[in-house]
Amino acid sequence: MSSSMYAAISGLNADQTMLSTVSENIANVNTVGYKASSVEFAQALQQTLAGASAPTASLGGINPEQQAAGSAVNVGAIAVNMGQGSLQTTGINTNLAIQGNGMFVLNGSQGTSYSRAGDFSLDANGNLINPMGEFVQGWNATTPGTMPTLNPTTMQNVTIPQGETIAPVETSNIALNGNLDSQTSTGAANAVTVPVTSYDSLGNGDTVAFTFTPQGSTGTATSSWTLSYTVTNGSGTTSASTSVGTVTFGANGQLTSPTAPPTYTITLPPPAGSTTSQSVTLNVSGLTGYAGQSQLQGTGNGSAAGVLENFSIGASGSIVGTFSNGLTAKIGQIAMASFSNPAGLLNIGNGAWQQSPNSGVPQIGAPATGSLGTLQAGSLEGSNVNLANEFVNMVIAQQGYQANAKVITVAQQDRSTLVNMIQ
Repeated sequence: MSSSMYAAISGLNADQTMLSTVSENIANVNTVGYKASSVEFAQALQQTLAGASAPTASLGGINPEQQAAGSAVNVGAIAVNMGQGSLQTTGINTNLAIQGNGMFVLNGSQGTSYSRAGDFSLDANGNLINPMGEFVQGWNATTPGTMPTLNPTTMQNVTIPQGETIAPVETSNIALNGNLDSQTSTGAANAVTVPVTSYDSLGNGDTVAFTFTPQGSTGTATSSWTLSYTVTNGSGTTSASTSVGTVTFGANGQLTSPTAPPTYTITLPPPAGSTTSQSVTLNVSGLTGYAGQSQLQGTGNGSAAGVLENFSIGASGSIVGTFSNGLTAKIGQIAMASFSNPAGLLNIGNGAWQQSPNSGVPQIGAPATGSLGTLQAGSLEGSNVNLANEFVNMVIAQQGYQANAKVITVAQQDRSTLVNMIQ
């Protein structure tokens, strides 16, 4: 009778563990990135009362006699379901959800840890952190658009500093497009001017005014135009006019000169404090000489210096900044890790896990590379708890607990009956 009571006690303990696990799952049904657990029972070692014997010529084989040795059941394992939870849209650009395999890499007071919970935000220093203040790991651009090698040994805290600047881009090409009226009479009074903004190496925006002066005669088609330009700097000082050459059109209004290629090279004055002039390629292939109103448009590459205004995080974990000068550039890269046995990770709380001897070593890389999944910005991964399953497990645990308690009650009654018989 004692053995039956001890066996029932082991059942009570096992069912209590199951009920505790179920309650933990239900309590975390709304926890970001939570992974549900389940209890696996295992039969305990039994006491052998008589061993087995092999068959002989005169007697058949006999099976062993075994019974519970005071403990009938143990908790064999508490398995973790590392499957993906459903994605929930938040609209916050620093919130990240992983679609597929992988975990975020974090660094905090407990060292390096890993998590599926992507409820990140920026701190006062521009660091990307989780609610516990742990730093999201990855790589930062040395300058906007220039990324280091994505080496696992060089991971650092991902930072998106406010006020980050991008260097100016010096103008190297200007294109002139449009039509020059072939019916325009000769003379400077009928000249056509188009302004274009050009940027020097310091990001100063100068206005380059290109002027086309017709060389035809009154009443005849104008097929030739002289081209010159002036430069007005930011202080309003305008340079002397510089001749470029002659632009000529054929009888069909198409450009005939310059050709192969239809470009000129012009020289702009150096910025203040410099002696190096700026060489710019001027492309006039987009010009025509048809009869009709003269309409010109000029565009040039280059830009002033810019300040970071916004950023976005792509599916590959690439952080792309948008700057005040209209340019975009990669400013960071989020890292992810995968494990051969993620269920073997050690749960340290707050949705974080650490490497264990049975998890395997982390394989670090960028999202969407190798076996790593992709990121979805503005979303979070919810808990993978299945409430219907948990309610069923709760009933099973409760009934198991009640049944084991009943065994103890019956065993106690039997003992009482025996004692009463002796009296």
